[in-house]
Amino acid sequence: MTTLYDYAGGRDAIVRLAEIHYGRCLTDPVLSQVFGTQGSATHAGHLADWLTEVFGGPKLYTERHGGHEALLRHHANRSIAEPQRARFVAVFLESCDAAGLPAEPRFRERLREYLEWGTAIALDVSQPGADVTSDDPVPVWDWGPAGPPPRA
Repeated sequence: MTTLYDYAGGRDAIVRLAEIHYGRCLTDPVLSQVFGTQGSATHAGHLADWLTEVFGGPKLYTERHGGHEALLRHHANRSIAEPQRARFVAVFLESCDAAGLPAEPRFRERLREYLEWGTAIALDVSQPGADVTSDDPVPVWDWGPAGPPPRA
């Protein structure tokens, strides 16, 4: 079965998505409250590695950055608020269009479902004093019970 990663277009598409999305996070008035406006030279690459692994590609985030607990630690004490969480999802989905990812409805729905789930966790662990320890592996998101869309 094709992974979300492969369906998206593989590594090139995921890197393009991460770069576009991160650039928008730095300029968006709601998200820049969390991300700042100066940016990090490594953030888009880390995001691309995370998305690659989450969507069923190579385990790059685990191998290069320390896995699930490392990601949780990056969100610690950032005090993300609900408007920022919701805006992150909206900007990510807009970035999918700009990056040229497939617009197939089932694919986009799975991305949205992952984003809603993942950003809820980020919101929780970003609160002061939240427990950011985890032995869990990086989650791998798939097509869910409905399976992939039919081949064109």
